[in-house]
Parts: sequence; C-alpha cells; structure tokens
Amino acid sequence: MAAIAAAGLLGCVCQSRAVVYTLTDNNSTAIVDPNSQAGMSHWDLQGQNQLQQQWFWYGTDGGAVQSIDKISPTPVVVMTGTRELTATYINAGGYSVGIDYLLTGGPVVAVGDTAVSDIGETIKISNLSAAPLVFHFYQYSYFNLNGLSKDTVQLGKNPRGLYNDALQQNVGPANTSAGLTETVTTPGANEGEVNFYNHGVGDTLAKLNGGGPVTLGAPYGAGPIGTNAVTWALEWDLNIAVGGSAIISKDKSLQVVIVPEPASLAVLGLGATAFSLWRRRQTA
Repeated sequence: MAAIAAAGLLGCVCQSRAVVYTLTDNNSTAIVDPNSQAGMSHWDLQGQNQLQQQWFWYGTDGGAVQSIDKISPTPVVVMTGTRELTATYINAGGYSVGIDYLLTGGPVVAVGDTAVSDIGETIKISNLSAAPLVFHFYQYSYFNLNGLSKDTVQLGKNPRGLYNDALQQNVGPANTSAGLTETVTTPGANEGEVNFYNHGVGDTLAKLNGGGPVTLGAPYGAGPIGTNAVTWALEWDLNIAVGGSAIISKDKSLQVVIVPEPASLAVLGLGATAFSLWRRRQTA
C-alpha cells in the first residue's frame, strides 16, 4: 500500500468531502466514491460497464455492522497518477482502515475480441487502541456482467477451508460473454455467501445494513447460483494485537467480449432494413 507521506510527492493528497474519483488505464475506467457505501460503482472496459457496487463493511467486538465510510466523515484520499487510489479511515484511539486500489487496464481490442482488466486491492486494518481488537471485515460485490442480469456465481475455498476465490460468469450468447474472477492472496476469508440481488428479507446488502452483528453464509452458502442478477460477499474475522495490523490482499480480473455500441447496432439495423427493401424492389 502506498504510504501517504510518499504518495504526497507523486500525486494528490486531500481530505475527501463528497468527491468521486476516477481511475483510468489503457482500456479501463473505474469510479470510486469513498464517502458513501456506493464505493466502487463503475468498472468499464472500452465503455462497457460491468460493476454496480463493491464496498466494505465492518463491525467490532460483536457490535453493529456498518459501511467503512462511517468510520470517519473525511477520509484521507491519495491519488497516485491516474490509476491508483488510497482511502484511509481513522477512528481516533481505536483503529484505522486503509483501502488501496490499483487499476491495470489491458490493450484496446476490436469488436468480437476479448478485453481484459485487473484491479489489485490491499486493505490494511490497524489497531490504534491499548487493547486487543476483535474486528469483522466484510466485502460486498454486485457485478452485473454485460448488464444482462444472467450471471452465475460460486465461491471457492483453499485447503485450510477459507474462502479465497470467487468466479462469476455471464451465461448469455457467446458474443456477449463475460467473466469475473477474484483471488484472495492472503488471508482467506472465514465466511462467505452468494445471493440473488435484491432478494427480499434474505438480501445480503440489507443484512449488512441491518444494524446488528452479521455472520455470512445463508441462504445459499458458497453456491453456485444463477441465472440472474447475483451478488457475493466475504467476511474476515480478525484478532489484532495492540499496535498490530492485518493486511488483506486481493486481485480482481475481468474478461469481456467487446460488442458493438448501441449506436453502431442501430446503424447496422437501418442498413439491414434498407438492404431488404432494395432486394424487394429488385425482385418485384
């Protein structure tokens, strides 16, 4: 994770007040709102957005769970170049949470080819108190690949029984295929769940915003589920010593087959109609 003091020499350091930040690299753009649970609300490859919401929640010592933007009203945000952002939330005398994003876009490809993009994430949770810290950290993700609401999703575990990957795929036609993978480098998550988006009483986002302690897992566990608009979430249960820190390292990768923009499709449709009328005149 970039240190704030060093990053100040390379980019912009500011107290964030309702500012939305845009990361760009090669074929990719990502948008982050560090001041609300909208969080990262956009990740596109060549203009095709695949993400609706990805953000983080927390709870301490079995207390209520809330989104990390509630830790402090003005997080310290560091932009390094155009593709890296670090947001740090500090609870004075208690703990701090820092989120570092690094966007790596792939080359621009032709329509019909597969575009790739990657976001590395490093989360650092530090105990600033004079007592051991019991800290529950949650990640919620709602990707809607190609905007079709026709995805499947499944979580995987490592040999130690901890959740360390997620696989989401679009099951539409081959010419609109897309896939997302997330790999947790270290440490694996203790709990996880997949769910359908906006799933009534059992909705994962509603659970995280419900005001009470949260343990992920129900109703669908690790999946797989689909075909629909789907979400997934991970939970880390951490015990952090006085003066200590916990670091969670993750990597997200998108692969998307690029399709014509709607305007291009409309032009193609008009061309096909005109050609059909011309053929009718020729055969009349």
